[in-house]
Amino acid sequence: MSFIVELLPSAGPALVVGGGAVAARKVRNLCEGEFEVVVVAPEVDQAISLQPFVTVIAAPFQEEHLRLRDFALVFACTGNREVNAEVGRLARARHIPVVVADAQEESTFFTPAALRDGDLTLAVSTGGASPTLAREIRERIVTTLGPAWGRLVWLAREEREKRDERRRDRLAGGRQ
Repeated sequence: MSFIVELLPSAGPALVVGGGAVAARKVRNLCEGEFEVVVVAPEVDQAISLQPFVTVIAAPFQEEHLRLRDFALVFACTGNREVNAEVGRLARARHIPVVVADAQEESTFFTPAALRDGDLTLAVSTGGASPTLAREIRERIVTTLGPAWGRLVWLAREEREKRDERRRDRLAGGRQ
């Protein structure tokens, strides 16, 4: 059974196996969520190395890499089908949620294509059927909505806090 997960850093560190473009996108999203990330790959895209919260292990994946930390999530996104399948098998055996980038049926969860603007988060998922289509739909939503919605959410939060404070003041005034 697969499920969609909104990434929460309190869940624990994430392991990303692979160092190319797909891995770089996963690492960027994890870092935006303030995850601690361990990346294992013989070669790593520079975009990965520049991200905060990332430890890079420049080596081919080995089973012992899964035992380095108590990983909450694993992403298998190498260009090698056999390595991805092995990472997926080992993660599932340890009951760690895993995304296997080149085999949806081997994944136990999916991450949505998300946009964050302040406290506003928009997410679109195709349940792993087509991450490219999910990204395209997300971009169409962003284009349709236009900018400044994150600011509007911030203003709405400020107004709500003021209303709540006035309500608390009224209630406290009635108890005296």
